[in-house]
Amino acid sequence: MPIIVEFEYEDGTKERKQYPAQIWRLNDDEVTKVFHSSKAITKITVDPDEQTADVDLTNNSWPKNTETKFEQFKKNQIKS
Repeated sequence: MPIIVEFEYEDGTKERKQYPAQIWRLNDDEVTKVFHSSKAITKITVDPDEQTADVDLTNNSWPKNTETKFEQFKKNQIKS
C-alpha cells in the first residue's frame, strides 16, 4: 500500500507526497524515511484523507492530534 504524506509549513502552505508500495519491501511493519525541506515544517500527516486501511489513526500525525474524529463526534452528540 502506498504512503501518502502531507506536510504543513510555517508559511501556511501544504505539500503532499506519495511514496509507492515498494517502500515496504524491506520491512512489512515499519518504514523509516528522511525528509528534507528548506521551509520550517509545523505538521506532518500520514494518510490525511484516511484512504488506506489503518487500525490506529491516533499515530498518523506529528505533532500528535489531541482528539480523534470519534472523540469529536462523541462530543458533538452530547451537545445535541
